[in-house]
Amino acid sequence: MNRACPNCESALVAFGNLSEAVRERLEADPRRQRQSIAHRRERHTVCPDCELEIHGCGQPYAGPERATE
Repeated sequence: MNRACPNCESALVAFGNLSEAVRERLEADPRRQRQSIAHRRERHTVCPDCELEIHGCGQPYAGPERATE
């Protein structure tokens, strides 16, 4: 994957490929639970630096607080 984060330009990674600690924290975040964890692991990408989560279609799913303030 060679897409860049629209917020900070870091390389995006597949949700399922995040480090376990980061992935578990994002999965537990109640503001990010509109879709199932299985769906997010299969279809979403995430910026490991600013934690912007993006749908498989490319639309932002859950933005980091500092990016949305």
